[in-house]
Amino acid sequence: MKIIVCGFGYVGATVAACLLREGHAIVGVDISPDKAAAISAGESPIHEPSVGDFLRMGHADGRLVGATDVGDHVLDAHMALICVGTPSKPNGSLDLSFVVKIARQMGEAVRRRDPSLPPILLVFRSTMLPGSMDNVVLPNLLETAGEAPGGRYEVAYNPEFLREGTAIADYFAPPKTVIGERAPGTAKRMLGICDGLDAPLFEVSFSVAEMVKYADNSFHALKVAYANEIGRLALSLDMAPQRVMEIFLSDTKLNISPYYLRPGAPFGGSCLPKDVRALAACMRDNGVSAPVMEHILASNASHKSFLVQEVGKRVAVGGRILLLGLTFKSDTDDLRESPLLDLAEHLIGKGYKLSIYDPDLKTDALVGANRRYVQEHLPHLSSILVQDVAAAAAAADLVVVGKAMPGVVDRLGSSVPVFPIHRL
Repeated sequence: MKIIVCGFGYVGATVAACLLREGHAIVGVDISPDKAAAISAGESPIHEPSVGDFLRMGHADGRLVGATDVGDHVLDAHMALICVGTPSKPNGSLDLSFVVKIARQMGEAVRRRDPSLPPILLVFRSTMLPGSMDNVVLPNLLETAGEAPGGRYEVAYNPEFLREGTAIADYFAPPKTVIGERAPGTAKRMLGICDGLDAPLFEVSFSVAEMVKYADNSFHALKVAYANEIGRLALSLDMAPQRVMEIFLSDTKLNISPYYLRPGAPFGGSCLPKDVRALAACMRDNGVSAPVMEHILASNASHKSFLVQEVGKRVAVGGRILLLGLTFKSDTDDLRESPLLDLAEHLIGKGYKLSIYDPDLKTDALVGANRRYVQEHLPHLSSILVQDVAAAAAAADLVVVGKAMPGVVDRLGSSVPVFPIHRL
């Protein structure tokens, strides 16, 4: 295919090199005349293993040319990959001016494309916040092209997951391939350039594809910051930081795994809140700055408040709510620092008529800290606990599922409005 690559920075140059290796013809577009000239000479504008070799090979075969604008290349190209930068503004927000500029250039060029040709596929790869494709890219394309996608052009969003230093290997064996589509099937599987890649494929909406990229990058940043905080404390206590983390990383059942990474209820119980407090206090006592550790509990509290607000959006104050679950997780009667206990207390305090169903909880068997928690937070617990969950659900305006209860929700009937907070 003839493919236009717009923006010949790190991502654009790498993608172009890999596509040249696959046998495609590439037009490398960059607003810098120097970069455009380098591309036309088969020279790489970046330092990345094998990228320069593939560019030179494509140039020698006559399959690589450079340009400072898309010009007439749109008239017969099969696809355009938009890899322009999205730098930060002083206030931290994204500067999408380069994206807007290339979208408008593409739209203007598309106007001149022969409508009898298959639509050119415009694939945006620039990192953009959710909503950017729908609210920025598409309106600019519509205005300049004079028509919606589906005729002379089609649009897709395909975030990249390349690491500097291993970009070529990551391109051909990415952790995943994510294709954002205007409607199912409109990306046409990126016209085959993803075929053969060793990765799971996800075809999703624009906004989900945009969000996945940010979920990835922010988590990578969090992991580095967390590991460095643990390392600082270990070093201050005369331990080998790498040894601590070596043992931590050996746990692929809980630590390096999908566990605890499903959006849902806040954490609670006898261990996590207590131990986060203790470790944060230990870091303060040893003069170790630990902003991540210090703010974990604050983030958890914010999530509790968020869930209360979300319940309020679904049923007015004074409404009847059935809460499924009160202990901090399934198959335990432990109420210590249970977020569901906090939620129940807040809902009652706001004026909701609350009933609770929890087969794990036996009030007459509560002892010690569990009994004290009930006495402090919900002294009238026995009066709002129900045994007939179906009858309680039928009388409720909303059922809030606080923890996993296999089979229980299925017994409630499809007419009962359900808000599952254990899996958002």
